[in-house]
Amino acid sequence: MQIARLAILAIVAVTLATPASAQFGGLKKKLKKTTGEETAAPAADPSPAAGGSVVLTPDVVSKLITGLKAGEAEREKAAHSDDNSWGRYQTANRAYTDAQAKCEANRQAWAMKGNAKEADKANALIEKSLKAQEKQDYKTAQILQDSVNVLQGGPSCLAKEPERPADYYEAEREVEVRTQKAAVTGSGLGAGEYAMAQERAVAILRSGAPSDVSESEKAAVTAKKGELEPLLFPQEKPRATKPAQPAPAPQPAATPQVNPQTSAAASSMNSCMMNNVQSHQAQIEALGKRGEAAQKAGNQAAMMAIADTMRQIQMAGCTGK
Repeated sequence: MQIARLAILAIVAVTLATPASAQFGGLKKKLKKTTGEETAAPAADPSPAAGGSVVLTPDVVSKLITGLKAGEAEREKAAHSDDNSWGRYQTANRAYTDAQAKCEANRQAWAMKGNAKEADKANALIEKSLKAQEKQDYKTAQILQDSVNVLQGGPSCLAKEPERPADYYEAEREVEVRTQKAAVTGSGLGAGEYAMAQERAVAILRSGAPSDVSESEKAAVTAKKGELEPLLFPQEKPRATKPAQPAPAPQPAATPQVNPQTSAAASSMNSCMMNNVQSHQAQIEALGKRGEAAQKAGNQAAMMAIADTMRQIQMAGCTGK
């Protein structure tokens, strides 16, 4: 995705930087052939896109940062807008991600609560779901599994991942064009100057600067590294900027202390789990055989449901308290 964005930005920069003289050059040549008149050749384009250069002074670097922020603001605006399919998908995907996180948190809280009645209810629903799958009644099986999900994690577990629209990439390209235009305008630089400043800044930060980059340019970019990197490389995690602290002097190894309460809780939970296994040995063995059959059939959904059932049987009523 990052490579695609860079390619789109490069195309937009070249399009914006093409001077009018270049666009009409072909027409002038045609006129010359038609009329036989000599037409003066257009003057060489002094813009960076036509072979010039840009010097990364502190002022230019500041303008680059301003432009990058303007482009990022435009992209963020598009990501929260419903005026195109790309923005609508981003909104739906954020809602789905939030629901998944909430579902998982609720599941963990439910498991820690260790409510035996709810665990039995969930097990019964899972059993019915497995039997429905055996009869190839997948609609009923899904309804029962959804009931288990709601019981364990609440309504957020029913959130469905949004489908990517058919024109997703086309809409994304339109957003990238708008982003680049906003960035160039916000920087106050020419389109070619902005593109080259961005390219040279990236090369310096990635230790791949060409030979014509001066030490003063490197210094100007390095001085703004903390601001540039999150804007130029948004997909990367921020790098630590704090100086390394000296390692503390080694301390004598302390004898590990065992918390009596923690040890007792762990022992109690282990005993509870073992009792559950012994009490439901026949049921667990039957589930194990179903799991093997599901594995041979390649039924991942059934395997997951069976494994979850076995876990719930083992943990039923075992809270570690």
